[in-house]
Amino acid sequence: MNQLTIKNSILEIFVGELTNTEYDGLVIPTNSRLLPSGELRCNVLRKAGSTVQVECNRIINKIIKVAVGSAVITSGGNLTSYIIHTNGPKLGQGNEGKKLMLATWNSLKIADETGLTSLVLPPISKNMLGFTAKLCAEVMLPTIKKYVLEKNQNLKNVSICLETLPDYKEFENVLDTIAI
Repeated sequence: MNQLTIKNSILEIFVGELTNTEYDGLVIPTNSRLLPSGELRCNVLRKAGSTVQVECNRIINKIIKVAVGSAVITSGGNLTSYIIHTNGPKLGQGNEGKKLMLATWNSLKIADETGLTSLVLPPISKNMLGFTAKLCAEVMLPTIKKYVLEKNQNLKNVSICLETLPDYKEFENVLDTIAI
């Protein structure tokens, strides 16, 4: 199974390149200062252009830092979608599952409150921050389902973009269990 209908929304998983997708918003991991770091974030910021980093700098000047589990939104610059920057947890720092749930929930919330109808996320905190695809799937997919069931107003499509087939299989296994 690669998708699940929840109320009037579709939750789906696919293998692809995050910046080659057509969504109202895309989520990328960030650090607390919204600076370029990590391959995915740097790739998205490069394609989005310098205006997005200027927006990030303005946000940081106001709020000082983005706490773990929090999310902020900017334009997409050269991209056609908004960019939601979320600070995911690092494995080994305590309460990682709860913090990853918050990073996912807050990304959905900001997209929904902005009026976006479609959103694509990577597996937040995977690789660089120590999470496996399986751990990400076990937290992110139930969180998305819960958000859509309890709070969603605007999101009609929420997708997880995965880089590899093994990652896809891990997410597919969890998607199958939450479909029940």
